[in-house]
Amino acid sequence: MEVPSEVVPVAEPNSVESGFLHELAWFASGAVLPMGSLSYYRRASRRSVGVAILFFFILTLVITTMTTINVAATMVQVVDKIREGYRQARVPTIVIRSGIAEVDGPQPFIIANQRTSRGAILIAVDTTGQMTGIDQSRYDQGLLLTKTEMHVLDQNGRYQRVPLSELNSMFQRDPIVIDENTVSNAWVGFSAAAAVLSFIGLVLWNSVVRLMIVATLALIFWGIGSLIRPKVGFGPFIITGMYALVPAIYIWHLFSRSHASFFGLQTILLLFFWAVGLVGALAGGRFFAANVLARLWTALIGLPMILVLAIDTLVRIPSQGWAIAVWVVTLLTMLALICVRLYFHLRDLGPSAIAAEPTSPQGPTPPPAAS
Repeated sequence: MEVPSEVVPVAEPNSVESGFLHELAWFASGAVLPMGSLSYYRRASRRSVGVAILFFFILTLVITTMTTINVAATMVQVVDKIREGYRQARVPTIVIRSGIAEVDGPQPFIIANQRTSRGAILIAVDTTGQMTGIDQSRYDQGLLLTKTEMHVLDQNGRYQRVPLSELNSMFQRDPIVIDENTVSNAWVGFSAAAAVLSFIGLVLWNSVVRLMIVATLALIFWGIGSLIRPKVGFGPFIITGMYALVPAIYIWHLFSRSHASFFGLQTILLLFFWAVGLVGALAGGRFFAANVLARLWTALIGLPMILVLAIDTLVRIPSQGWAIAVWVVTLLTMLALICVRLYFHLRDLGPSAIAAEPTSPQGPTPPPAAS
C-alpha cells in the first residue's frame, strides 16, 4: 500500500474524471483495489455513503449467490449417487400396498447405523421380522420400516409406531412405490427447497447482519476518531469499513479453504484492514499528490485472483494443489497491487521528495573576501 510521506503539502484531487464509464470502473474496481491502495480508501471516503452501501449489497449478494449455487450443486450430485445405488442393487425398491410393505432386496437393509454429534442414529428396512423395533438403549434417533409399521424415534426420545395403511391414506396412493425415480425426484425437490432457504439465510447473514456489525463498529471508530479530529464526520468511517470487507473476506476464504479458520477471524481481518484504510482516508492532504488520476486500470491486476476465487467458491475442487494455487494467486495479486500502487504514489511525490533532501552535506557559506 502507498506509504504516507511527510514531504508535500498539496490540495485534494479535483474531479477530472467523470462520466458513466468512469463511475462503472470505479464501482468494479472496489472488488480489487481495497486490497492494496490507501488512495482508494481516501477517494472512497469522499464519496457518498449511498454508493458504498450499494457496493456492499452487490458484493454480498454476489457472494451469497455463488455460495448458494455451490450448495445446490453439491446436493444435486447426490441424485447421481442415488441412481447408482439402485442400478447396482445396493438399494432395494420398496412398495407399500394396502398397508403391507414389500422389499425386493436382501434384508435387513441398513441405510444408516452411526454415531453423530446428536447421538446414535439407525435407519433401516426389514420386513422379515428380524428387527421388530428400535433399541432405545442403543439409539437416540431412528427410523425403521417393518412389514406393517413405520417406527420413529425422535431426538426427544419419543417413540411412535405408524401403521403403513395410514401412509397410504395420507398420501392418497395405493400402492406407494419408493424406487429410483421417486427417491431422485423427492431429493431434487428437497434440494430446491433447501437451496432457497439457504439463499434467504445467507442474504440475511451476509447483507443484513454484516451491515449491522459494520455500522456498530463504525460508531466505535467514529467515537475514537472524534477524540483526535473533533470535526470528522461519520461517513468516512462506515465507508472505509464497507470497502475493508473486500480484503477481509478474501483472506478469510483462504483460511477457511485450508480448514485453518476460527470464530472471529473475519472480524479480526476486517478490523485490521479497516484501520489501515482509515490511515488513507483521514491522512492530511500533504500525504497525497494533488490532481492525479485514480488509475482504476490497476484493478485489472486482480482479474486472475477474482476468477480463481469465483471458481473455488462455486466448485471447491478437492485438490491440495488447487488449494495452494488459490493461496499463491491471491497473495501474489495483493503484493503486485501494493507494489504497482506504491510505485505510482512515490512517482507522484518524487520531484518534491528529491528537492526536500540535499544530495550532500555542506558547511556554512564563507564570508566574501575583503577588498
